[in-house]
Amino acid sequence: MSRLVFALALALLVTVAPSAPDAIAGESSAVASADGFDHAHAQWDGVLRAHVDGKGMVAYAKLKTDSTALDAYLNEVATVPAEEVGGWSKSRQIAFYINAYNALTFRAILDAYPTKSIRDIKPDAWENSRWTVAGRTVSLNWIEHTKLRGHFGESRVHFVLVCAAIGCPRLPNRAVLSGTLEAQLDAATKAFFVDPAKNRVDAEGGKVYLSRIMEWYGDDFVGWGGTPATPALDGRAAKEAAAVRLLGKFVSDEDQAFLAKNSFTVIFNDYDWALNSQ
Repeated sequence: MSRLVFALALALLVTVAPSAPDAIAGESSAVASADGFDHAHAQWDGVLRAHVDGKGMVAYAKLKTDSTALDAYLNEVATVPAEEVGGWSKSRQIAFYINAYNALTFRAILDAYPTKSIRDIKPDAWENSRWTVAGRTVSLNWIEHTKLRGHFGESRVHFVLVCAAIGCPRLPNRAVLSGTLEAQLDAATKAFFVDPAKNRVDAEGGKVYLSRIMEWYGDDFVGWGGTPATPALDGRAAKEAAAVRLLGKFVSDEDQAFLAKNSFTVIFNDYDWALNSQ
């Protein structure tokens, strides 16, 4: 073949060859697949886009009829070697475990569906070590408490880990990615605190309503760098004060002034364990 013919053939091949999928929020397919794992989390991202609405509610009944993509993603999560995961950057590992937790929660619900609440699943959906992640049999609690809160010390996971309940933070319909991890965690934090069903200031009634999550895990935000130092809120338990100061980042100037007076009663909302189902 002459050089001219070869060059023309090569140019034609480049023109008609299918292009790589578009980059998904900071992770291109070429980079994502270089070490054998798809860091674009494309299978999981597709499940979320197809089955989660703008309010974070999930079409479990529809997903139950075809969970091929979900199971393909969980197979990726299960079979990626542990030593490979350990060699990733911190942001890639955090994104991996957040997505694994939420995807495995989907699978737990589907295995029990129809169910009205994740708390109805027996044995305990969080403690039951029946999931394979990076070749290791683990529980959902291991992912959340041992890896994300313990090993990585990432307090904001409380706002992106979704336990399939209405009381949980709103589930975004996109995967969490390492390239945009900080922005996604910050956005999830804000979305949680501005949701009046979770947290709100009632200045007229002299009350501050907080999600029960902040009672259970408020200690994670004591001394955390993202927690404001003011107002001091002297006399209050450290975790309660930290939770109120976090809420104060997202309320009006008037409500901030009310919080600074430190004359309110904190009420932790009842947690709604009903399934986050469309």
